[in-house]
Amino acid sequence: MPRMLVVDDDPAWRALYRMGFESDFEVFEAVDGLDALATLDRVKPDVIVLDLRMPHLDGIGFLRQLDRRGIKVPVVVCSGTFTMESPPTIPGVFPAQKSPDMQGIWSALEAALPQGGGESEAGARPRRMVEATVWRD
Repeated sequence: MPRMLVVDDDPAWRALYRMGFESDFEVFEAVDGLDALATLDRVKPDVIVLDLRMPHLDGIGFLRQLDRRGIKVPVVVCSGTFTMESPPTIPGVFPAQKSPDMQGIWSALEAALPQGGGESEAGARPRRMVEATVWRD
């Protein structure tokens, strides 16, 4: 079963993600970017579902840390503010509209992971952080 790391400071969203994904993923949780960085070696996720606005280390800071460390895991970035007509484009990062029906997140997960789940080749894609890209959550 593929492993998913959910990074969100809101316990209600973490619970919703767990309920929505636990039948298809082994779900692990982190409360912010710092907690997620500390969890990565232990969990070794196949995909990360990431909120943008969090205390201590936000989603953009977390993505920068993944890039600096050379960690190549597909990341589904969830936000309620960017429009899906013009989502940000960063290789290895899959944007999804944050909504309780999770339809956009499932679509992003399907794009992020090859059929069969774990050990994603999508994770091998280079991730280039574009410093000028600004997302507001």
